[in-house]
Amino acid sequence: MFHFDRIPHKTKFYQRTEVLMLPKRQDAVIYSTLHIQSPSLPEFLKTNDLRFFPYVLYACVKTAQLHPILKRFVMGSRFYTHRHLWISTVIKADKSDEDSNAFVKLNFDQAQSPKEVKAILDQAISSTRQGSTRGANGLMNALSIIPSSVFRFALWIAQRLDNLDLLPNSLLREDPLHTGMIIANLGSIGGEAVHHHLFNWGTCSIVMTLGTLSEDGHVEIGLAVDERIAEGIGFFKAMETFKAILEHPDEHLR
Repeated sequence: MFHFDRIPHKTKFYQRTEVLMLPKRQDAVIYSTLHIQSPSLPEFLKTNDLRFFPYVLYACVKTAQLHPILKRFVMGSRFYTHRHLWISTVIKADKSDEDSNAFVKLNFDQAQSPKEVKAILDQAISSTRQGSTRGANGLMNALSIIPSSVFRFALWIAQRLDNLDLLPNSLLREDPLHTGMIIANLGSIGGEAVHHHLFNWGTCSIVMTLGTLSEDGHVEIGLAVDERIAEGIGFFKAMETFKAILEHPDEHLR
């Protein structure tokens, strides 16, 4: 509400046309796979007491700082930029329970170091496993028990309020789909990168999945991106930066 996490910006003619032709985020999704090869990365992580996932989070934060186009999103045929740097992910509250996933949203500052990013993630993991998380997961559990017809109608109303920037800020702050990016660390459960869909609800323009980092520093990363947020050259330059941070980590630790 009142531009809590959205800064409007002028729309170019071709962008306006593209939005009218592709009105929904999932209509405009494109998929890509990044192949990361960095023999120095595993040793770098070990030497600096870092894990792969927090370092990827850092790479995302740094890339968004250098390429602000990644913070854009489309809402109600209008273009905006996120005020906040939010990344959402799933954390298992109980490793032995397949149904204990919690959707959390992490708030970062563009100037944070890899270790500061790791501390934010570790705090979220600790809070989730201690059962002290609140907000979005409780809301989703409550919504899951109401009749489907009621849920669809409520979602229809909420979507229109969201288009007008009239949703309460408390909901925007907690909802993990009102975010800049979603990352699924599939490698943590022995999985490989996949191409995930985007969500028409919320403000997320990028969904990333991570595979398993091998001992020789190879990993695949799957991307789903709303093509309306940037021209191809801008996105490719951003991905070059992201790859460089992962493949040359010693240049980015401070």
